[in-house]
Amino acid sequence: MSFADGSQVRLADVSEATPGTIPATPPFQVMRYRTASVRINKQTDISDEVRSDRNVPGITDVGRAVTGTIETRFSYNTYNTWLERLLCSTFVTGVLKNGITHKTGALEFTYEQGATDSYIRYTGCRWNTLDLNMRSRAPVQASWGIMGIDSPTPTTAIIAGATYAAPTTTEDFSAGLNVAALSITSAALGSSPKVQAMSLRITNNIYQVDVVGSYAPYGHGLGRFEVSGTMTVLFESLAAYTAILNHEDVTIGFTLQDKAGNSLQFALPKVKFLDGGPAAPGNGQPVVIEVPFQGFYDSSSAATITITKTDAP
Repeated sequence: MSFADGSQVRLADVSEATPGTIPATPPFQVMRYRTASVRINKQTDISDEVRSDRNVPGITDVGRAVTGTIETRFSYNTYNTWLERLLCSTFVTGVLKNGITHKTGALEFTYEQGATDSYIRYTGCRWNTLDLNMRSRAPVQASWGIMGIDSPTPTTAIIAGATYAAPTTTEDFSAGLNVAALSITSAALGSSPKVQAMSLRITNNIYQVDVVGSYAPYGHGLGRFEVSGTMTVLFESLAAYTAILNHEDVTIGFTLQDKAGNSLQFALPKVKFLDGGPAAPGNGQPVVIEVPFQGFYDSSSAATITITKTDAP
């Protein structure tokens, strides 16, 4: 008996013109990923009706929705479409800023099972969150939070006319080798502090909209766009601590660049350090400051975050 092997599961993605509808003869893009937990989340209601024999009288199927995460490494030109869906905008001459345009996609998982494979698809998927983690001596890791509408009936065949573009082959970004031009500045900071680790969280705060008569969600709404994160900073002077106490406007920027010279530049032009201060960690380790931060709207760039992609010369 052939069973599905996790190392052979193919993840493919295609953009939707109409949310919840896979386009005809879909041009799927095979995606690079580490793990994926996207699935149908079925909601049931266990009856609380009283019976003299103390038994549960029934269980009702009340609805379902698509939820989950996709864990990936991060590499150049691999996740441009996902970044556009996340920021609800489009790259224009290589620059992407957060916007308000609804964008959805469909995901297809192919499970290799010998002579007959299984295909499970999820439609109306929105990219709600991205957690980007950079730590010294480690690759840049990304976690994408997905919210979708429904899943068509599973099948054992591809969609008629579907094509599958091969995954990208660009090298993974390394936080130890490929983070350049890291800049964290304010009036008190002056030069950038030394950072051991940084996490960046982008969220659309998407909310599900349900209506009577619809088993799946009617749709999704866009909540407030937020960018936040945490930095682990070496305590080399009072500069970072002073920026926290003074509630200064801080600018954060960094560039991910692979060995070929391709780069993604992230810019948060207005940030506040929310909290943090030096502790006394004990023997054998440096004193650090854990600094949570929050980005907010910058009128000069008309955005909270800007991502600029540049191909190698």
